[in-house]
Amino acid sequence: MIRIAIIFSGIFSISAHATDLLDLYERSLQHNTQYLQTNYDTKLADENLTQTRSSVLPDINFSARASETTIERYKSSGSFDPTNYDRDTYNLKISQPLLHIYVLDELDKSNNLIAQSRINQDESKTLLILESVRHYFNLIRYNNNNNISALKREYYYHKYSAAEKLYATGAITTQEFDKHRNEFKQSKIDLENSAHQLTQIKNEVYIFSGKELNDINDIKLISMKHNARDVQELVQTAMISNNKIKSAEKGVKIRRNEIRSQQAKHYPTVDLVAEYDYVDITQGGSQFGATTREDSSISLVLNFPIFNGGYQSSKTNEARLNYEKAQLDYKNSKRLIRKDIIDSANKYNLEKDIYKLAKDRMISNSKNFKNAELGRDKGIYTDTQYLEAKIQYLESETEAKNALMNYIFSELTIDYFLNQLDEEKLRKINSYLVW
Repeated sequence: MIRIAIIFSGIFSISAHATDLLDLYERSLQHNTQYLQTNYDTKLADENLTQTRSSVLPDINFSARASETTIERYKSSGSFDPTNYDRDTYNLKISQPLLHIYVLDELDKSNNLIAQSRINQDESKTLLILESVRHYFNLIRYNNNNNISALKREYYYHKYSAAEKLYATGAITTQEFDKHRNEFKQSKIDLENSAHQLTQIKNEVYIFSGKELNDINDIKLISMKHNARDVQELVQTAMISNNKIKSAEKGVKIRRNEIRSQQAKHYPTVDLVAEYDYVDITQGGSQFGATTREDSSISLVLNFPIFNGGYQSSKTNEARLNYEKAQLDYKNSKRLIRKDIIDSANKYNLEKDIYKLAKDRMISNSKNFKNAELGRDKGIYTDTQYLEAKIQYLESETEAKNALMNYIFSELTIDYFLNQLDEEKLRKINSYLVW
């Protein structure tokens, strides 16, 4: 009894801990490479701003040098007799930038870079929600297809077994027997192929979330309330709220700041420099004997660039070309989003009718399957006829589930383009799964 209880407890725990949609999303937040890279991009942008800000702060340098000079050969008409000597030198230099015009543009550029990286990070997180649904729905699709392929293999095996008996008695021709045998062989190949496709989807999920999913929940056939969407209104909203468009717009600003920064490097810079020096020379290093020198200075340094071989002009032209390229990316992103919104809205409206028709077919096949069950119990239907009705019903049910998932995903895609996709909607879809 104890062993039986343990076995049933294990079976129940496996079913209870099947990975749901929220689990897949949480895993992707921790392990998805593309999302984690956007997090690093944000951190790198913060470091870039810190580096830019540091350029307006004082630059302090201290250097110390100790040297020993050994004189191997010396000729002179004078009376001075040189000897070996040591020299110790200490230098403290403080440089405070006063006027570096390009730094202001670099600061604006860094701030825009941070804003862009945060937009990209938010975009990547929202995309994780959409991709989590897509991957989970694909697992459901291919898992159901694999189950139907297994049932078809059983169906064609029954037909093949019956054909063997009929062929042995001469009731069917060789051509008819070969037909049933080939259908059975094809069903085995189809089952292997569907299992291979399911494995491919699991591998994609592994890349996406860092872990392969084996136990998943099926989806329920629910009634969906269709929300009519005005395409032009959707496009206008997307032009304002879509993350890709906002990121491209920030890219234009970054390139504009780059142009101004490169242009400003043609202008003079002003620095305030304070310097302290200490020199100590031992006896013999100077004709005056041991020497100690200590001095300090404060300077106002004006640096006026005159000629650098055309390097700075080329950098300015490069920045201008990148700015024009960023403008093209911005315009193209708006075109692509407009196209994607219209396509998704049309598909959303179409999927509603496809789902309704698929449900009607399923209901009809469900009635046929129930009749086949009753007929088999009464001995009217054979196992082959029963399996055929069951396959037709399960195929129509799978078709309806696929239509429902397409319908849900189309609506989510619209919300994604409008930047209105959040975890609350993910929880709602998770409630559609079979528990």
